[in-house]
Amino acid sequence: MFLAPLLLFFWIVTILVAGCTADAQAFLYEQAISFHLDLSPNLKDLLITHDIHLHKEFYIIQKVGHISAFGLLYFLLLATIKRLGHAFILCSLFAFSTEILQLFFHRNGRLFDVGVDLIGILIAFFICKSLIKNSNSKEVYGVSG
Repeated sequence: MFLAPLLLFFWIVTILVAGCTADAQAFLYEQAISFHLDLSPNLKDLLITHDIHLHKEFYIIQKVGHISAFGLLYFLLLATIKRLGHAFILCSLFAFSTEILQLFFHRNGRLFDVGVDLIGILIAFFICKSLIKNSNSKEVYGVSG
């Protein structure tokens, strides 16, 4: 009962630290964390798409990380609040918020990444919906039928 909210809290903090640390590569490979605050970022940077590099290994690793991180976030949030739809909406809002927040820390916040995050959230949503629909706890999770 207490474990899911605690794990959820630590996972949210992990996503925030990973998303806002100045150097994603140093964070992943050297576990180095540093923050550089920018109080006036250009919010138009959310719309940039020319830095999508599907041919670069580290870029793909980052995107798989996005999918995994937000899929796990969905599982933990659902275990805490027990509502499929609410968990989906909250995770989606958090994904959007983290991309905006990254702009304040000299990172590349992009709407494209929100889409990648949504892939992880959707995968987790459909897995959970399928598992719950085939179980006896439909009412607990707000699933009808």
